Amino acid sequence: MLTILGATLAYAPATLAYAPAGGARSRPFAAPARAATLLQFGNPFEGLPNPFKDKRDGATAVSISLAFACDDRGPQSMLGQLDALAANADASTASGISALCAQSALFLLRRSDGWIRCCASAEHRGRDDDALSLYDRMAFTEAAKFEDRDSGATVDAALAAAGIGGGPPAGGPTIAVVSAIGCLAGDRTDAIGRASQGDVRAVKATLEELAAAANAPGEVLAFELLWVPDSQGDALDLDEVAVDWPELMPC
Repeated sequence: MLTILGATLAYAPATLAYAPAGGARSRPFAAPARAATLLQFGNPFEGLPNPFKDKRDGATAVSISLAFACDDRGPQSMLGQLDALAANADASTASGISALCAQSALFLLRRSDGWIRCCASAEHRGRDDDALSLYDRMAFTEAAKFEDRDSGATVDAALAAAGIGGGPPAGGPTIAVVSAIGCLAGDRTDAIGRASQGDVRAVKATLEELAAAANAPGEVLAFELLWVPDSQGDALDLDEVAVDWPELMPC
């Protein structure tokens, strides 16, 4: 449904993905770590906080989904501006990925009064590779929800956003779902929590953490932005949203 940009430029349904080429995501699907040997009588320190743990260790995989009611789809509408954001993004450098992360987070924050459903989750892993593997699974899960959507207008929408060609005619009102998935350096769970559904304050805190991380060099290890509908002829209603995104709760 959406443009996919990464080390190479291609088009695939349902995803607008950005990840640094040759960077932290050089292995898109990291092999699972070998399970640790269990102590015969269990670990007496299991569940206790580690006093030597550094908040900068590892990374945190973050996922945010939002639903909006869109009355129109013109260039100044939310969907039109998402198309423009995709057309102007630089996915070829780490700084470009960070800039996109910041722009996306701020874009969604500024439209918080239009959220009708929301959810967010964050999970920390002690190793970057484990966090990136979790990020990949989160991104895969979200992308799978978009696979049955028509992707025929993807190229036209991107060209229209870039000012090339007329593009398809504007569609009617629809519900739009936007998902942002990121992998941020360090443990961010204290700042943003671990899971929230329908909690505007928690989702705002998660978006703010994405924006803050994007302003520090090397803090954004990967980022992906997805939304539907992208095709002018496609539309969503709340019943479809409830089926495909049951985690999205009214906010």
